[in-house]
Amino acid sequence: MGHLSTLRTVSNSFVRLEVDDAEAASLTPWTGHVRYTPKYGGRTTTAESWGLELAPKSSLAAGVNSVRGRERERFSLNGGEVVVYDCEDPADARWAAWLGPWHMAHGLFYAPEWESSDIVDTFSRVTWVDTPEGLTADGGSRFDVSMEFYATWIAGVGTMMVESKQAGISRIPNWRGYGAASGELWRMPAPPTGDETPFLLVTESAIATLYPWDAPSAGQASVSARAAAGSAETAAGFLSKVKRVEWQA
Repeated sequence: MGHLSTLRTVSNSFVRLEVDDAEAASLTPWTGHVRYTPKYGGRTTTAESWGLELAPKSSLAAGVNSVRGRERERFSLNGGEVVVYDCEDPADARWAAWLGPWHMAHGLFYAPEWESSDIVDTFSRVTWVDTPEGLTADGGSRFDVSMEFYATWIAGVGTMMVESKQAGISRIPNWRGYGAASGELWRMPAPPTGDETPFLLVTESAIATLYPWDAPSAGQASVSARAAAGSAETAAGFLSKVKRVEWQA
């Protein structure tokens, strides 16, 4: 038997990750990053090309804690609620989130473009529709999605980032990888930071990149159940047994 984790993406596609039932408790809720560019004009200013982070609404308190925020204001906007916080880290920023019933879009805003009108303008550039499966957004006639990926961390294994195969096809190695249960697996070059070597899993529709580290389980500081938690060997073993990774429109 397998456990299937499903997410609706901002572009209304679906990400599906299937693992053994025994791994179900190791998965954490999906978070995402999305960037937009103008459909016309091709300008690359931050006012026109912009990005936001996506997360479950239950992550709001963690987000506030991460920036050491003090609530500045809140107001209704486009079927949801916007909350704005003054940050201590970074001290020269404000952090704002648009909250739907189940999910939120959030980002940092810097002077001089950090007033309420700037935040409203950013969150109003697309039409947000929140669903239990994930937060979607329609850029209308003004904006196209130029990048989107989603991430989950696996307790004792690391962080897995998933994107569509079409979006990341240039990163697929030219040489044959290891035949895994759900696709083809490569060990990538070691990063200059000295961190563990990442792995790349390519399936028919998706690319999953796994960065090994001793990721905690929900509500716990560390994981001790896995042997060699957070190691390259643990990450490779996990990916080799993944049943399915899909990105389907």
